[in-house]
Amino acid sequence: MTWGLIIAAVIVAALGYGYWDHSKQSRHLAGLFAALADEYRGQVKRASFLALPQLRFERDGRRVLVGALATSGQVAAGSSGYSGPFTFVDLELPFDSGQRIRAEPATGLNHHAGRIVEAVVPGHSPKTGHTAFDAAFRIAGGDSAFVSQLFGPKLRERLLASRLPRLQVRILGSKVGVHIDGVVGTQNDLEEMIGIAVSLAENCPAPPGPGS
Repeated sequence: MTWGLIIAAVIVAALGYGYWDHSKQSRHLAGLFAALADEYRGQVKRASFLALPQLRFERDGRRVLVGALATSGQVAAGSSGYSGPFTFVDLELPFDSGQRIRAEPATGLNHHAGRIVEAVVPGHSPKTGHTAFDAAFRIAGGDSAFVSQLFGPKLRERLLASRLPRLQVRILGSKVGVHIDGVVGTQNDLEEMIGIAVSLAENCPAPPGPGS
């Protein structure tokens, strides 16, 4: 067997495995999304050759998009270099918060990176004033007053108790995002992600209007 044939066989095997894994993940997500689509009166977008299925619905007048991506260069734990599949819940706010905030567990490289950045740029990581939460989560962006309102007592308790893998939450202008590493495993985990996104949206204060 020539090297050309060996390389071709490896490529075919890799493509075959990728197709099998994509099909497996698609069936799994489609089952989870179908159950929630009935509950939330949403719609499931079927998987394509390149894309995994998605779930769309409205919650209290806010549009919600739930899905997963097979690969990404920068996902839940950006400083760790993770680039595998991840699951996301994106919820649209009815206003532009004017904020860019990211919060994730202060573990491993994220914890050390956060301490270094805070030492170089004091105030870079705002605090909620809740000792246990501030020790457990690294927050980037925003100011302490906004962050304290955003991460209220019930949401802090929920995040501290969460066992979702490498959870990250974000506020990016008019969008709330919740990410976890990997393809979400159970309906309970998916509902937990949606619940966290809804709580963030409910807590997010609208910017002051003109003349305020």
